[in-house]
Amino acid sequence: MFIRGVRAVAVLAASLVAVAAVVGWDPSIFLRGSETRETLVRVDQAGYAVGQSKVAAVMGEEEALAGAGFDVLDGRNRSVLTGRVGPRTGGWNHRFASVHTVDLSALTTPGTYRLTLTGTAAGTSPPFRVASATDLMAPLVEQNVRFFQAQRDGAQVVPGMLHRKPSHLSDRQATVYATPRFSADGSTLVDRRLTPAGGPVDVSGGWFDAGDYLKFTHTTSFSVIQLFLAGREVPAANWLSAEAEHGVRWLERMWDDTSGILYAQVGLGQGNNDTLRGDHDLWRLPEADDAMNTKPGHPVHLIGHRPVFRANEPGRPISPNLAGRVAAAFALAAQADSHPAAARRWLDKAAEVYARADTSPEGPLVTAYPGAFYSEDSWQDDLQLAAAQLARAARQRGDTRAVEWQRQAGA
Repeated sequence: MFIRGVRAVAVLAASLVAVAAVVGWDPSIFLRGSETRETLVRVDQAGYAVGQSKVAAVMGEEEALAGAGFDVLDGRNRSVLTGRVGPRTGGWNHRFASVHTVDLSALTTPGTYRLTLTGTAAGTSPPFRVASATDLMAPLVEQNVRFFQAQRDGAQVVPGMLHRKPSHLSDRQATVYATPRFSADGSTLVDRRLTPAGGPVDVSGGWFDAGDYLKFTHTTSFSVIQLFLAGREVPAANWLSAEAEHGVRWLERMWDDTSGILYAQVGLGQGNNDTLRGDHDLWRLPEADDAMNTKPGHPVHLIGHRPVFRANEPGRPISPNLAGRVAAAFALAAQADSHPAAARRWLDKAAEVYARADTSPEGPLVTAYPGAFYSEDSWQDDLQLAAAQLARAARQRGDTRAVEWQRQAGA
């Protein structure tokens, strides 16, 4: 029986070699048994900060990774750190059934390195850096800032940035419309006409959204928060503070503290293919919209004269995700503003928006119209972020409300 088994293996091997000679592939992938197998090695592409924890990931077959080790080589190909691959954390997909971690935290000397697997697995990472957080993050922050500069709307375009020109100057006197109705999947506007509901309001400035010329409070507030937080960590990054201010000034226009209305959106994305055209229906440069000389009722009138949609009725509670994000952005502006009176105004705006949050929302949260553009079902995290930033801003101003906001942030 044993002899037959050996012969069968020998015949199979010979057959594989013969087939390989014809089709040109390597049969050794079936004959290696427990030999070394190729594995993917993933490291942080931005690099690792000197004093922080450093974790890489390796992906492959569990049989190969279970007994694998690693070797870290510096820029002169010298070994500076060795060890065993860490425990399995799960799978990636059917091709990479196992993912293991590699702890590189012992690397504390700035430089460029490569991670190589040893033992039962083979694989080498791309080069990665260990450097100070500022050295690593500042170039990335500045690249992101340039992206936002390219997306600016309104009169304050950045000279030389993609040859941009001022756009949507009519947003300075925009008409507010009742909430539009869309098909269930958000692909089509159901209304044949939109119903005016107020205005004019100044909603100029801000940034374009993803691949179109719409502007959303939901996404802009999140971006403003990230810019302010980046400024806290990398204060010397070029143009960062100016871009954060550009974004928060637009959010300020979207909040009407007299009526208690937060505006959610500028522009109509989806039209009805009949009586109304939306932003997504036409290819053009943004400055071309200001040249549209149309009257109400014309199919493209709302492209040249963009509608504004409310997040809430006057004085009514605000969808908590929006209230949390906008309040956090205003609170961060209060922290960043060096003028005491201006900082106080930002803090008061943040407190008012935060206090109007609907903490018992019914139905879908307000993000965009249609909501399918940005579906969202969480809001507690937005309010906790707002409370934390309100507490921080209040402490800077000696405001006694800091205690309660800090309690709410930890609830």
